[in-house]
Amino acid sequence: MHSGQPATASATAPEDTAAESPTALEGVAADQGLALLDDLVGEVAFLDRSAFLPASFRPAVNWLRHVPVSPLLTARPTVARQSPGAGTRPRMAVAFAPEHGDHARVWARQHRHQLLAAPAGITERAADKIDSLALLAEAGVAVPDHVLIPATGRRPAAAYWPTGWEQAVLQRRENNLIGRGTVLVPVPGLLAEALDRWEGHELKLSRLVPGPSLTVSACVGADRTVVSAVSHQLVGLPDLTPGWGTHCGNQLLSPSDLPAPLYTRAREATRQVGEVLRRHGFRGVFGLDLLINGEQPLVVEINPRFQTVLSLVQAAEAAVGLLPSLGLHILACLLPALPPVHRSAHPVPPLSQIIVHAPRYGHVGTLPHPGRYRLFEDGTLDGPSPDTTLSGLAADTVLLWPHADPGPVHAGDELVLVQARERLCPLTARPALGPRAHAWTKHIRTLLGDPA
Repeated sequence: MHSGQPATASATAPEDTAAESPTALEGVAADQGLALLDDLVGEVAFLDRSAFLPASFRPAVNWLRHVPVSPLLTARPTVARQSPGAGTRPRMAVAFAPEHGDHARVWARQHRHQLLAAPAGITERAADKIDSLALLAEAGVAVPDHVLIPATGRRPAAAYWPTGWEQAVLQRRENNLIGRGTVLVPVPGLLAEALDRWEGHELKLSRLVPGPSLTVSACVGADRTVVSAVSHQLVGLPDLTPGWGTHCGNQLLSPSDLPAPLYTRAREATRQVGEVLRRHGFRGVFGLDLLINGEQPLVVEINPRFQTVLSLVQAAEAAVGLLPSLGLHILACLLPALPPVHRSAHPVPPLSQIIVHAPRYGHVGTLPHPGRYRLFEDGTLDGPSPDTTLSGLAADTVLLWPHADPGPVHAGDELVLVQARERLCPLTARPALGPRAHAWTKHIRTLLGDPA
């Protein structure tokens, strides 16, 4: 069993030292980064099931396009469309989650695009919920108390439950994209049943930390780690999903939203983990999930890939003149050193998003087209407007991005991503939805014939 220890600051470049005001964002100046990208790429195909993330890349560029390729989609496009002006210049691809299946590498090979992704070895190690523990120990960051349970030759379940734990979280090493490999064990007497369901899997049993969850977004270059935004991660909200460990959205945070030591320590822990990933050959964006334990953040897991929250992060970066994270990912994969890092202490806009999941098995007939919508009290919609600029959202409008196809859906499948320029939930652990989030969830669920 490992006990959480305070994270310590790492020795990094001068840009990373403490400032008078807490850093809210850091990155590369947009004008410098865009000039470099214009010289380096002819086109970049972003591979994902919907276009929500490249849509938040601002200013818009003619070399970036979305291609609907994802392990969460059944169909794969077979014809590549070259971006205007690409000519014979390098064609590249970036995938939301290149480590999940072979979809990204197959598409890139078929369409002669260079896939910009970190080496499979370190990506797989960082994504593994057990193997990553050694990386976190190397980084010197604090993690929740935990016990490892072998796949075979197990002792009785009670032998794995430490004295003093009230509740625990059980997790498979191969937890997937939407959190179905994480479950709550509310009392010791239910551990045996939970272990039986995952017989033959090595498992991690962690003490439940009841504090709110955070995600810190970052990017690893060949010479440094750049830490971007901190967000409040929404996990397992009963109003949005039947899955206890399922990701349900994020809300961007400013330094003033958290106690200053906590906000700074979460960023420091992320930089420390990024520097370890860098030494092991990782390049590109990643996210770190943490839990608030008093004024000490505890690292839960590494996500060595793009995360849904990066759509919000990019809007915040663009608002203060920084290159959006997708562009920074490309530079990190191509350059021997990143340009000078700029830091911003400006408040982060209150952008947030929720993911509405299917509460049960059902059949989706139609889903809203991507775009900007307004929902009236009588349940009618105004939209879609093709304007998908997050920063331009009015208080009573949202962006909708369908994440399912018409047809059958299972309990826990993602239906629609809802993005707003306001806080949709309180900044607490597993909060209830605010009024607007509740209204949109109710409307989207009607597509399954569910009146509530």
